[in-house]
Amino acid sequence: MDETYYLHDEYVEAESEDGFAYEEVAVDEISISSGEEDLDTALHNLRVTKQPAAIEKAPRVSTESHPEVVEDYVRNFFVHMGLHRTMETFQAEWYELMQKGSLGSDHAQQLPDVYSQNRQLQSKMQEMQSQMLSFKEAARMAKEKYVGLKKECDYHRMHHRRVLQEKNKLMADIKKLQQHINSYEPVLKALKNKYQTVTKEKMLACMERDKAVSEVSCLQSTLHSLQPSSPTLHRPTVARSDLVEKATEIEATQPLGKLPDDPSNPYLTAILPQCAHLTRTGGFQLTTQFQAHDFAVSNVCMHAEKDVLVTTSDDHTWKMWALEGGDLLMTGEGHSDWVGRAAFHPNGKMLATCSGDGTVKIWDFGSASCIETLSDHQQPVWGCGWHWSGQLLASASMDHCCKLWDVESAHCCLTLRGHTQCVNAVQFLPYSSILCSCSQDKTISLWDARTASLLPSPSPSPLLSSPPPTH
Repeated sequence: MDETYYLHDEYVEAESEDGFAYEEVAVDEISISSGEEDLDTALHNLRVTKQPAAIEKAPRVSTESHPEVVEDYVRNFFVHMGLHRTMETFQAEWYELMQKGSLGSDHAQQLPDVYSQNRQLQSKMQEMQSQMLSFKEAARMAKEKYVGLKKECDYHRMHHRRVLQEKNKLMADIKKLQQHINSYEPVLKALKNKYQTVTKEKMLACMERDKAVSEVSCLQSTLHSLQPSSPTLHRPTVARSDLVEKATEIEATQPLGKLPDDPSNPYLTAILPQCAHLTRTGGFQLTTQFQAHDFAVSNVCMHAEKDVLVTTSDDHTWKMWALEGGDLLMTGEGHSDWVGRAAFHPNGKMLATCSGDGTVKIWDFGSASCIETLSDHQQPVWGCGWHWSGQLLASASMDHCCKLWDVESAHCCLTLRGHTQCVNAVQFLPYSSILCSCSQDKTISLWDARTASLLPSPSPSPLLSSPPPTH
């Protein structure tokens, strides 16, 4: 059921605790405009509402100064001087005389203004003197600070002049060094031109040497084809008196083990097929080229059975490459100087390298590491070569000698001394114990590894001096 409710205004009179009836104070309402109201309008309305009808002006207070009398002057003097007991005595006697009526009107006369002015001037003078003393102290401190700053300024000025002198001296030295460097530029250019010339001559000499070696190999193959086949190597006998005498010395540092008998060389009777490149138009052609080392490549060595080759370089490393595609198979790092030559072991599982650090290293392909380091040479080693049995390794060095090494014991067996200058290369004849060495003294020596002796020099063959046959 819906019901209707109405609201009525009701007032509750609060009872005062003290029993006093309070009256309600009416509050004047402030009319507010219906429009928008801002802060300035509200403050103005409030000020107008609360402003009193009339504001009474406060009366001004006037002061008069009376001259100082004698007794007040004496009291002020005693207070100023700190004579408190004297002042008490003076007060007692003065009031006593006043009570007795002994003081007349002449004793209450006023003190002239000059005395009070003198006292004020004196106090002001004392104040000025104290200020003067403080100013003197401040001036003294400022003077000391000024003197210190002046000394510091003089020190920095002197240091600045010294720095300028050193700078001028350094600039003069730099100019002298620049002139000195400029004087070296033509010398360096001349040396560079000489180096380039010598390098070109060296390359030409190498080309001539390779050409001569190829011609000699061709002549030897021609000679072998003309001679009847024989399983043994024929050496001409020459009288000892007809040989050119040569100072030789063979030093056996360790007993040389028994070498196997030399087999017959199968290449003496083999007929080599003619190279297919020579029948083509234009001869040999470049098929593959790849970047092998960061520095000059000093030697390349081919494997006897597999299509791989090893390169040595002046960057202290050797690398093994696959001929098909030029893929890098192995890298050898261990020498501290340039690597001059490399030689594969007859079984093809090891590699010997010689270096400018005076050592010969033997590397095993199975473990991919260096297994032996031979270091009896006193100077860089130029070449190395294996015996066909793989038991001996020969090395040629700049110390004018050749060495034979026992691979199993890693010791030097023989030291061959006969060359007067550095030995550039050393090589065993195939399937033989004869060691061939070439030197910078323009000689080639043949050594017998079995007897550890120098073989006599053979006389030149008439077939080599005759022109090659024409077909």
